[in-house]
Amino acid sequence: MQKTIVKTPTPQDFLALVPQLVGFLPQQSLVLVAFRGNHTCGALRFNLPRDGAGAAELRRIAGTLLGTLCKIPGVDALVPVVYTEQEIGDEQAGAATDLPQGAFLRAIQARAGESGFLVRDALCVAADGWASYLDLDPGPGRGRPGRAPDGAARRAVRHPLSDIAASSVAEDIPAGSRRQIATLQTGAELPKVDLATRERCARRLARYQRLGPDLGPIPELIEMVGDMLDPVGTAETVLGLNPAELSINEVAALLFLMQGPATRDQMMLQFAFGEEEGRRSHDLNRHYARRQRETGLDMDALVEADMAAGRAWEQTTPTTGDLMLGLSPQRPDPERVLRGIRLLKLLVAMAPRAARPAPLCMLAWLSWTLGQGSVAGIYIDTALDIDPEYGMALLLLQVLGSGHLPEWAFEVPVDEAATD
Repeated sequence: MQKTIVKTPTPQDFLALVPQLVGFLPQQSLVLVAFRGNHTCGALRFNLPRDGAGAAELRRIAGTLLGTLCKIPGVDALVPVVYTEQEIGDEQAGAATDLPQGAFLRAIQARAGESGFLVRDALCVAADGWASYLDLDPGPGRGRPGRAPDGAARRAVRHPLSDIAASSVAEDIPAGSRRQIATLQTGAELPKVDLATRERCARRLARYQRLGPDLGPIPELIEMVGDMLDPVGTAETVLGLNPAELSINEVAALLFLMQGPATRDQMMLQFAFGEEEGRRSHDLNRHYARRQRETGLDMDALVEADMAAGRAWEQTTPTTGDLMLGLSPQRPDPERVLRGIRLLKLLVAMAPRAARPAPLCMLAWLSWTLGQGSVAGIYIDTALDIDPEYGMALLLLQVLGSGHLPEWAFEVPVDEAATD
């Protein structure tokens, strides 16, 4: 597929396009827009540093963020954009002014220069307007930042936010590629489900749970589910359906399947990578379920024993664990992921509170595979509000908290869109 080239001749045009690049309207964020030559090749969103962060902490954060940017193949330039609830304010006669997060942006600029990146511009979108940090910087060797070469004060030029709203640059994006932009919270919203429907779903789920309410993730539940209802076939079938047409019984059955961690992870990976991966994961689950029953050993001990014996099922490449942690360049199918997200949003909305952490974690992981780590964080926080000890949520929190991105995020897609 040919690249989509979108011209952004002015800074306000560029700012109008940034939400299209990240998929939502950033708030309290730093977005690093990466360039390969004259074309964008990625956009990474990060939280702003905590209030009161010192110079050393800002340098450390800047180094970490630029290190992430270095993983994008061929990147040679960037434009950092700060989105803040602070105001730029009015110019003060006779005094140099700084922009919100000015110290942080100077740390970003310094680290970018050390890494060999060209900073094409550095922009701030504040509550009362937008401006360029480079307007404050006379350049290397021309006086300290904030002062013109002759010592006269240089002030930020505050432009109205209406400049960005008036830009028509997004209209140049083909309709099939153009995103409906909302806030981060809007992107994580669930469909509305009335109380009566949720109560009916809870009663039906309780019927399934009475089959083995205390079984949880142990081997008998995996075997029982595999005998009663094939999770691989079920996941593949439901992914092709309109979620709104699912019956209460079908929703309850899916929620029941997802309560077992092994089946939850199998369905999650299958939504992203296809039926073959789902079958491989399911077969692996059944293998270890039988071994647990036969030996009485836990899963970790069995995997270690199999590795030592050279017969681990996980020796194929990439392993299931690699895929879950993003340690593979194998890219998920975005269409399947989006269908899975639509399905899981409905399941969470219909589920009783106690049954929500599993599909919430699946939602978080699928969002993360698409580079939507901020949306994933909302789902993880919601799961931990329900069950602070839920293992999958704690694992995902650790992965996202470390800033880890999946390796496939740095692969160059064939149909890469670009700005110019």
